[in-house]
Amino acid sequence: MITAAEKTNIPALRICDYKIARYRHILGLQHQLHEKRLKNQIPDTVLILEHHPVITLGARKSDNKLLTDPAELEEKGIDLVSIRRGGGATAHNPGQLVFYPIINIKERDLGITEYVRKLEQIGIELLKHFGLNPERRKKLPGLWLDSKKIAFVGVRVSKSVTYHGMAINIKNDLDIFKNIIPCGIDGVEITSLRKETQKTYSMTRVKKTLAKLLIKHFSTSAQTRKLPPWLKRALPAGEKYKKTEKILTSLGLETICYNANCPNRGQCFQRGTATALILGNLCTRNCKFCSVASGKPAPPDPTEPDRLALMAKKLQLKYLVITSVNRDDLPNGGAAHFRDCIQKVRQKCPDMEFEILTPDFRSCQSHAVETLSEALPFVFSHNIETVPSLYPIARPAADYQMSLNLLKLTKKSYKNIQTKSSLMLGLGETDTQIEQALIDLRSVGCDRISIGQYLKPSKDSLDVVEYVHPEKFDYWKQKAGQLGFSWAMSSPFTRSSYFAELQNTSKL
Repeated sequence: MITAAEKTNIPALRICDYKIARYRHILGLQHQLHEKRLKNQIPDTVLILEHHPVITLGARKSDNKLLTDPAELEEKGIDLVSIRRGGGATAHNPGQLVFYPIINIKERDLGITEYVRKLEQIGIELLKHFGLNPERRKKLPGLWLDSKKIAFVGVRVSKSVTYHGMAINIKNDLDIFKNIIPCGIDGVEITSLRKETQKTYSMTRVKKTLAKLLIKHFSTSAQTRKLPPWLKRALPAGEKYKKTEKILTSLGLETICYNANCPNRGQCFQRGTATALILGNLCTRNCKFCSVASGKPAPPDPTEPDRLALMAKKLQLKYLVITSVNRDDLPNGGAAHFRDCIQKVRQKCPDMEFEILTPDFRSCQSHAVETLSEALPFVFSHNIETVPSLYPIARPAADYQMSLNLLKLTKKSYKNIQTKSSLMLGLGETDTQIEQALIDLRSVGCDRISIGQYLKPSKDSLDVVEYVHPEKFDYWKQKAGQLGFSWAMSSPFTRSSYFAELQNTSKL
């Protein structure tokens, strides 16, 4: 099968956070990704991580100056690895930020020197963000604070594709550098962000800042590329579309269809259905894949449940999906308002079936689940959205494990209900990561899954990395069945509430 990634050059960027990893494992991974990038099987990719203690020796043997015997390094738990990159001996350990770009510099019209300068510029802007003012030194790659070195660059380029990269000392133990003459430069003092500022910053915060800078310097819009034919749709039209729109407007109701610029709005409105967005249209978070506005929301509107019930009656709905913005400002995350909306709709439409698509209820999961129990039955849906390595750039205020915990808690607390989640593809995730996310969902009892193509909803949103071929979505639907999901919908236009009422046709 030929994917969009194989047919076209991909100017966008995939960023993967590997947390803390052993150097030899990541070195092997870089080689694998390098080969895939040469074949244009993956987009430009950057690995962000910290390393377990290791000293690496570069290709220039004269610069590899050890001050400690290798046997003694082993006793200290410090690995020793020879590699093919520029520069001499250097060291990595937890608390040091490392990033490895695997990118095609020819496609970006960059020479090797320009590329190294770009890495240094990213490091300069990162450290400036945290209060330092580093500088370059002629013929000495890396970053300096007067005579002290704080960041290291060592790259290799093969057939225009890079690997290895840059390391910046954030809050690591600097004693590891006493085992070497860093970069072969006698008398150089090594420093860190913590040592210079006397402040300790979380690596999560630093990684998020780095991710933004990588996107700024390396990511270009993939959305300007021509959409593949399977992602083209006619503009909304038709009498039923107009009727649905008129009812929603007259009742002053918000929908995720409008606020998220959903590509299915025309089709759904024409079918006389819509996904209600309650608790206002201002979110307390700012996820980079979403076009819903962020800001300080108003208190819950006590008239909204009545207006929602009237909408359901006028549209003669049999199945209603209700979602909301994140409301971290509310003591129960908005769960009480979900409950009130369901109960009010039931009064007017006793036979209504419900699906609720909730936020993660970050600080009040138990309270929220208990509150919602008063509105059973319903399908409980909460979206993990993407794979965990992409959370720092796509969902910086969310937590992958927290989302899984909510689905697990819900399944445990409510008897005889179905739980559901959703994944969007095309942000740079790998097949292995997608499969693991599906396995993770099944491990917490998730019954239903929606899988669709990410499309950039606004100019400030993340770029599309890949347009995934429809055949691949068919593959993931089959895989979901093999893993034990009872219901799955997987297609380029699938969204979490798309055809949610068709419970039987998508059973596996």
